[in-house]
Amino acid sequence: MKQFDAVRLILTTTLTDRDIGLAAGMSKTTVGRYRRIAIIKKLSWEKVGALDPDAVHRLFNRPAQGGKPKRSPDLSVLHEQLQNKGMTLQLLWEDYRREDPHNTLSYSHLAAKLQRHRETLPTVMRQHHTPGERVFVDYSGLRPHYIDPATQQKVPVELFVAVLGASSLMFATCTPSQKVPDFIRAHVAMLNYFGGVPEVIVPDNLKSAVTVATRTPTIQRTYADLARHYGVAILPARPYRPRDKGSVEAGVKYAQQRILARLRHQHFYSIDELNAAIATLLEEANDRPMVKDGLSRRARFEALERAALKPLPPVPYVYAEWVAIPKVPKDYHVAVEGHFYSVPHDLIGQRLDARITDTTVEILRDRKHVARHARSAVLGSHTTTPAHQPDAHRAQAQRSPEGMLAWAKSAGPQLLRFVKHQLDRPQPFLGMPACEALRTLAHAHGTEKLDEVAGRALDLHSPKITTLKRLLDNAVASVKKPPAPRNSNARGARYHAEVVQC
Repeated sequence: MKQFDAVRLILTTTLTDRDIGLAAGMSKTTVGRYRRIAIIKKLSWEKVGALDPDAVHRLFNRPAQGGKPKRSPDLSVLHEQLQNKGMTLQLLWEDYRREDPHNTLSYSHLAAKLQRHRETLPTVMRQHHTPGERVFVDYSGLRPHYIDPATQQKVPVELFVAVLGASSLMFATCTPSQKVPDFIRAHVAMLNYFGGVPEVIVPDNLKSAVTVATRTPTIQRTYADLARHYGVAILPARPYRPRDKGSVEAGVKYAQQRILARLRHQHFYSIDELNAAIATLLEEANDRPMVKDGLSRRARFEALERAALKPLPPVPYVYAEWVAIPKVPKDYHVAVEGHFYSVPHDLIGQRLDARITDTTVEILRDRKHVARHARSAVLGSHTTTPAHQPDAHRAQAQRSPEGMLAWAKSAGPQLLRFVKHQLDRPQPFLGMPACEALRTLAHAHGTEKLDEVAGRALDLHSPKITTLKRLLDNAVASVKKPPAPRNSNARGARYHAEVVQC
């Protein structure tokens, strides 16, 4: 998935190799190699995006060959460790060599590589934000609250703040917590407020965004799913580097001063009331002229950044949780939150992933959907799609009350009523013979005709197979009965009219 995300960002954005490497969790050198291959082979996202992971790997990597290179330590880590008082490169090299003496660089080779790495490090960086490139997001350390009407106790909430890099247009809203569902929904509201999508989202290293905060951070899975939906890169700020997100740090402070401070004497009795008041003050803050040029954030956004944002997708992202399915069992039903959902039987033994929303459960293999079910809260029960079953299992499943109801539902509304009447008894299997006879009649006469006759039997309050057969025979006989022959001795109305005139 890291390789897929890196190639997606190379072919669809203007980000640098370093930024793409941080967003995808790989080195900038690897990203640069992928970029050169894409240029040489004249690749486009339309072609690469449809490939499976193995095909993408073969496209950008040669088969493994002999000549294993010697293991090299992470030079960035070495550089940081050498900043500690008393640490020397000799000590670090000895520790590095001790792990595998026969597969390590010499001291002089390592020292030369480290020197070349240091020469590439910048000393001072001036922040410049390209319109439409970045949005910075963070939570305020100052927490607002509302009052619970039932207990009259204060309920603290979190203030989510986002700032666009070029225009400084700000978005703010309160969420119940900093947990993943609230964090994701705040992002959806933020992008809807901006009316477009930037290339990069820069969050802090909170757990809802980053599960492993290192130089190549691991993005939380649902957050990465949101990034794919909107076509953005997630580029977390470096730990303990507040200047990486100076815009949002200033935005948070501004929101505290211009929004929260003005609400300190007001009382709110729900988070919705609180957010309504924040939305009003947010518009005032964005329309307020800035000191440096006299333009408001809104004016700068309309002039510089709105046109640079990518359009929103047709539908907003729906929050989903992910569950790994290590292996599909032999009954081709996978367990998701205590309920069992079917997948195509030819996936037995495969590793899958389940994406769970409030209403659906989607099963995927290598990013491709293989099954979709309505979410069920019935623990221990199962949901089966007939198309997922082998032919023998499907035929056997139809010889059950559930299978018969599923058939009747697709056959017609009157047939469904008729079948329900047969099965509506303490022992539903006692109604199966009549249902089997009904299916036999459907094969012989078609479900459309049988559905019409079943409705007539129900109207007669006689939902029995014998009644249905009699009505069906009468209907067939009336269609086959020839018209009555014309009697040559019969005289019509014209004849009798002439007799009367005489």
